[in-house]
Amino acid sequence: MRFFSISFLLIGTLAASCGKVPTELPDRPVEHIVRDFESGNLGGFHYLVVDTNFNTQIVTSPVRRGNFALKNTLRPEDFIFNGYRTELSLYDCARYKTDVYYGFSVMIDTAYSDNQFNLICQWQDLPYYIQGEAWDPTPVLHGSSPPLALVYADGKLVTVMNENPNSDNHTFQISDPLAVNKGEWIDVVFHIFWSDDNDGYVEAWINDAPIISSPSNRYYGPNLFSRTGNYFKFGQYRGHEATANTNIVYFDEVRTGTSYNEVKP
Repeated sequence: MRFFSISFLLIGTLAASCGKVPTELPDRPVEHIVRDFESGNLGGFHYLVVDTNFNTQIVTSPVRRGNFALKNTLRPEDFIFNGYRTELSLYDCARYKTDVYYGFSVMIDTAYSDNQFNLICQWQDLPYYIQGEAWDPTPVLHGSSPPLALVYADGKLVTVMNENPNSDNHTFQISDPLAVNKGEWIDVVFHIFWSDDNDGYVEAWINDAPIISSPSNRYYGPNLFSRTGNYFKFGQYRGHEATANTNIVYFDEVRTGTSYNEVKP
């Protein structure tokens, strides 16, 4: 399996010495977000898709709960923002020194036919504005793998991390690959304390079972490239490698909050 795998002297000195400029306030309120598609539309999301009418469709079947779910379709030609992708994103939900739970349900379509890596969700870094980073001309930033992602490949889901903002070759697994059945809903919950230091941690569950490979069921270490924070994306992402076939993944019950029970599908 492959993974992609200032203006003040004091601030400048801090940046050069430790890379942790203390500009973002910790302990800000956590956003309680519910995106269960029951409105029948995709309001509240930012789009990273070629064609919202085709790549991201609201459907009445299959659904995890309620009346509606998201049908996410990725074709070989769906290249946008420097990658093959069809993703929806949420901002302001992965801030520095906040403790956040994320939950969603996902189903791999029975006709899914690609064994290469596909990011089902990821927490990607934001521009570190105080050091001159910006989205323009495209959201490439460092060109590195995201700090945290859930990857589907070879019929398995695995959680991976990257602690190096300047490289896409340092991705490592923090969970064992878990085999999943196509055509069945999978409930996913992540609990993350966001930090650029060793007090950061990730724990996760699939269908209520912990999946992080450690005695504490947590992985401790930095999960932010900078104190600007991350943002959350879900859908399908292949980087610079196009899928060989058109593939479909379904999503439902996307939530963020402050407890396991609040976000659990």
